[in-house]
Amino acid sequence: MKILNFHFCVLYVFIAFLSLNYVHAQNLFGKWNRCYVDGQDSIDINNVFRTYSVPEGYPYMEEKSPFNVSVNHSCVGIYTDKNFCGKCVSFASFDFKDGEEVEIEITFKDSIHSFEVLPKNTIFTSLRQSSVNGICLKLKKADQQLTLVINDEYQGDVLHLFCNSIDSAVPSVLDSGGYLYDSKQKLYYFGPGFHRLANYFPNGTLSISGDQKIYIAGGAILDGQLRINDGKGAKIYGRGMVMNTKPEIVLSIDNSLGGCNVEGIVIHGHRAQCWCTTMSKSSNINFSNVKVLSTRYACTDGIDIINCSDCEFDNVFVRSCDDAIAIKGLAPETQAPADCLPNKNLIFRKMQLWNDCNNAFGIGAETRASVYENIQLLDSEILYSYDDPHHHTELDERSAMNICALQGTYFKNILFQNIRVNRCERLIGMGFKNDFWFGSIQGNQSYCGGIDNVIFRNVTCEKNSGSSIANEIWLYGWQKEGTSQKKLTNILFDNVRIEGQLLKDDHYSGFRTNNVTGNTLVNYRFINTYLNQ
Repeated sequence: MKILNFHFCVLYVFIAFLSLNYVHAQNLFGKWNRCYVDGQDSIDINNVFRTYSVPEGYPYMEEKSPFNVSVNHSCVGIYTDKNFCGKCVSFASFDFKDGEEVEIEITFKDSIHSFEVLPKNTIFTSLRQSSVNGICLKLKKADQQLTLVINDEYQGDVLHLFCNSIDSAVPSVLDSGGYLYDSKQKLYYFGPGFHRLANYFPNGTLSISGDQKIYIAGGAILDGQLRINDGKGAKIYGRGMVMNTKPEIVLSIDNSLGGCNVEGIVIHGHRAQCWCTTMSKSSNINFSNVKVLSTRYACTDGIDIINCSDCEFDNVFVRSCDDAIAIKGLAPETQAPADCLPNKNLIFRKMQLWNDCNNAFGIGAETRASVYENIQLLDSEILYSYDDPHHHTELDERSAMNICALQGTYFKNILFQNIRVNRCERLIGMGFKNDFWFGSIQGNQSYCGGIDNVIFRNVTCEKNSGSSIANEIWLYGWQKEGTSQKKLTNILFDNVRIEGQLLKDDHYSGFRTNNVTGNTLVNYRFINTYLNQ
């Protein structure tokens, strides 16, 4: 009897233990599956962090993500798309209070033999491999975008994790749970959940003008297109996502001169072969903490800036399978470039760029603009840049940092400063061409033009992809009878380091020009001001 009573006591204690820890046990045994499926909507009691599930009814998941992510043990909803190899591109967002430490646990479907967290200047409080297929990291600094590459497979399964600050600009509305228009605030509000814009607006397109606003809450997904036309203080902001599957631009800004802003959101071109984000004939446009993904091949540019001036981009992430950033002149072909609107005073800071095709930061190819002037890429990282999956090493107009002019025009005062290139094919390309993409896009070099005062300052490229054009610098002017000669003048390489070596002169094995007569490349210099300070 004593033995029987002892067994009953043990059983009682065990049942009590399970009862007291039921929720914890559920978390332990159910976490992997729940995270894989949709994540959790979770707001910490102290408002330190927030995670969001994939909304019910979201129909566009390609497959289960090979990654599982939790923040302070709350699962994060993960979205997926495909790259040109058919591998899974996973991306997810969460919010946390800047300055408060959060712990991020990431598990992968297979063994992790090596991993990289990009960009290299990410601010962690700790980072370690926690298991054969797990990584644990801690952050205190918000508004950082992290990219995780496993086993050196840049064309394989990759995770992009957007670590936002908690939104301090949430508008006050009567119903924060769905969709509404607040006429007093001139505000279109979308609360958490999946919203088909076609249910509210013709053709699934929401267009705003003047100083109207669109707010997309964390956990909200809009399926459709957003437009700003004739904006004067218009704004699109929040922590949610706008995406579509149609061959239509997801977000566009046109003919807007009065200071428009896009802040905090994710812009996702899913499946369709189409430019993702554009702005044209506009000025005083500001992008901050925006994430853009368009991973299918090809014609899936991330952001296209077309005949615009006085625009700023700060802390913007772009992953594309064509140009990540493209600055174009697309005025009518009947106009001479000199008569077209310019592209000038365009400043890009703290960018993260990944392109699986074409250029990471491309000026051109269409250049029907009176001038490209005062364009700056500053304090940024090119995570990965690949020329073309089907014509690898064959196309000479593609590079991580690129100027390719199809129409004769002028380029002045272009600055690349404090740029880290993690991995690329051709590093730098600049010059003039008569056609593009095997002759399908024709240029016109009868117009005058030239490239003057381009500075590459404090640029590093650490790795070599192993291809025949890896880390190449290709400079090509234009000299053809019957057309206007176009020179590259005053090109400065100031503290440019490739695979750990300072670029001292044009004897670098990857330095290539068409300057046979000495007339197309004038006054190019190699210095290191940092050694003289």
